[in-house]
Amino acid sequence: MTSMTGSEHRRFYRKAIAVEFRGTDAQGVGELVFEAVDLSAGGTFLKADLLLELGEHLALEFRVPGVPRLMKADGRVAWVRRFPEDDQPGGMGVEFVRLADDDRAVLARYLGR
Repeated sequence: MTSMTGSEHRRFYRKAIAVEFRGTDAQGVGELVFEAVDLSAGGTFLKADLLLELGEHLALEFRVPGVPRLMKADGRVAWVRRFPEDDQPGGMGVEFVRLADDDRAVLARYLGR
């Protein structure tokens, strides 16, 4: 049996980029600020010391450089890196479970540059 790396089964092109995300839990309580280290039209990796649990949902807002619109997404924690290697940040892979079609299209065009 062969193992697949993350890039072999991703549905969306992922770009290394530093973007600030603001988030609340699914009920809109509290505010958390994360730095994304990569981004795709399907999700992001959020660098964080405070890690949520696998499957937790959160509401996210973010802007990408050069794009004036505030994008909003509902995300689900798809995986967690609790014990990173020396060259990796700790954090969470978040899948966008809901992102407006217009925002997804703008994001896909931006990332395709």
